Amino acid sequence: SAKRFRSADPEDNIRGAPDLVVEVLSPSNTAAEMLDKEQICLANGAREFWVVDPNRRHVKVTNSEGRTKLYHCGQEIPLPMFGNASLAVDSIFV
Repeated sequence: SAKRFRSADPEDNIRGAPDLVVEVLSPSNTAAEMLDKEQICLANGAREFWVVDPNRRHVKVTNSEGRTKLYHCGQEIPLPMFGNASLAVDSIFV
C-alpha cells in the first residue's frame, strides 16, 4: 500500500508480511500447506491472501477479517487496497 511504502526506510527492507499475498497452486502444493501459509501471512499483517488455481480457473480470496470468497471466470475481484479498482478473473488466466 502507499501508506506502507511511505513508512518504509529506503535504506532497509520492508518488514513483515506483504499487504497482498498471491499463491499460485502447483501439483506439489497441499491444502494444509496453503492453509498454513494463509494463516501465517494474515496473522502477520497481510490484508488479503489469494490462492490462484489455474486448473479450476478460480481465485480464493481471504481477507484479514477471515472472510473468504471464491471468484470464477466472468467475475471481478475487488481490490480495496487500490481504491475502487477491481481485477477480472479472466485476465489472470490469459
